[in-house]
Amino acid sequence: MRKKDIYKPIRNKIEEWIWYDDHKPAGEYYDNVEAHEEYRRWHDRDCVLTGGCLEADTMFSLWLPLRHTIVRINDMEVIRQVGNIYSKYDFLRELIGGNNLQKLLPASMPITVKLSTLFALGMGRENVFILPDRQLNSLRGRNPYWDYVPAFLRASFPGGEFASYWSSPQEHLEWIRREHFQVFFDGNITPENIRDLSGAGNVMCSLASEGMEGMERMLDHYIRILRERKKYFTKGELTAASRMDVMFCKDKRIQKFSDRVARGEKKALAQMADVMRD
Repeated sequence: MRKKDIYKPIRNKIEEWIWYDDHKPAGEYYDNVEAHEEYRRWHDRDCVLTGGCLEADTMFSLWLPLRHTIVRINDMEVIRQVGNIYSKYDFLRELIGGNNLQKLLPASMPITVKLSTLFALGMGRENVFILPDRQLNSLRGRNPYWDYVPAFLRASFPGGEFASYWSSPQEHLEWIRREHFQVFFDGNITPENIRDLSGAGNVMCSLASEGMEGMERMLDHYIRILRERKKYFTKGELTAASRMDVMFCKDKRIQKFSDRVARGEKKALAQMADVMRD
């Protein structure tokens, strides 16, 4: 991978996060549920890639590997010079400013290349799955699960906190196969065969083992899972998702141009005038 291309997937995803946050409906979710739901349906990547399915969810959250990789590479004083890493959107806005990406994620480091690969794969259909119930979207993000799939899967088996969201063990097994989650198991689909992706020795722990090598191994595991899972989707499914992605990106470009016009940018206003004259 050429050095100038390393940051493209990371930058694209960060810009997408910021764009989504900037254009979401005003007010809290429960103040206007319908508007927030429709916005998410057609502007959240998970929903878009599945044709507007609100039960869609991200399999691997890309924010967490980004944050953890930055922390593994840099000391906190260097990170604070860019922004507050605990304030997601404020930090992301600073991260894509100037040469901050290059500063915190040096292109010469193998871990940066792996993170870039993960981001490229992580924006595809292979990183999206369908939940049996919308409530699990928020529940699996809480302590002790933190959106970590092995922990979520462990809690989905009989006796686990989430087991009641399936009517029977058979339905649960069918869901795992339908969502191509068999890639998370070494051998039969049983709790004891869930892969330890973090290397912590405990599938309930989402933190990579200490050091740079521990984080690199976790990124390798994530990349491997995404590549394996993509093979289970049919050509038609991937084509449909790709078509939706193209429409999604086009919509964002149109919105960005509208934003520039609204801000009164001279170049955008001139382009708008040219279009009107035609």
